[in-house]
Amino acid sequence: MKTFFTATIASVALAGIAAAGTVNFSNFGSTWEVQASGTPINGGFVSVGTTGVSDFSDAAAAQTALAADFTAFGASTDFGGAAAFNIDGFFSGVGQGNGGDAAFDGKNIILVGGDGADIATSSHLFVIDTGAPFAADAPLFAASVDINSGDIKLGAVGGTAVAAGVAGAFQAAAVGAVIPEPGVSVLALFAAGFLALRRRR
Repeated sequence: MKTFFTATIASVALAGIAAAGTVNFSNFGSTWEVQASGTPINGGFVSVGTTGVSDFSDAAAAQTALAADFTAFGASTDFGGAAAFNIDGFFSGVGQGNGGDAAFDGKNIILVGGDGADIATSSHLFVIDTGAPFAADAPLFAASVDINSGDIKLGAVGGTAVAAGVAGAFQAAAVGAVIPEPGVSVLALFAAGFLALRRRR
């Protein structure tokens, strides 16, 4: 299993060499399996970018702020997809863009992921301030970040990994699932039941 992960690290590192303005992001280096309440995440999203959000003391409030203020650098990836060899809890992506753009230049690379399609729809999120800054090509900007890079803003190391031969588990922080408002038909049934109850009395 160790040989498998070593080979994986090499393949991921080579993925971004060909293009300028590249950030490789993966957890195959740390081999920390990302989970939501103890279950390896499948699907979801993982992205790199920048944000002005600095207060993560309240996870739900941080989710709202981050959804409104996160600038992605290139495309996101998912957990357990083909790029991650279909292993739940693992991800591998390559963000490409202009690191010298005003939205990125000099700002720290933020690694964010969740179990929803994006930040706003996730019930669990992790946020890592990698401490590595974006920069202009000189001649080529390239960086590689992992879930153990820099400071953990949301999430925590802990739990028991499901995959064999990995370092351990990392729990994305629960931010609270969105409870949908009741539809008109549900409200009508509730009202009818309430009126029937009153008539019996």
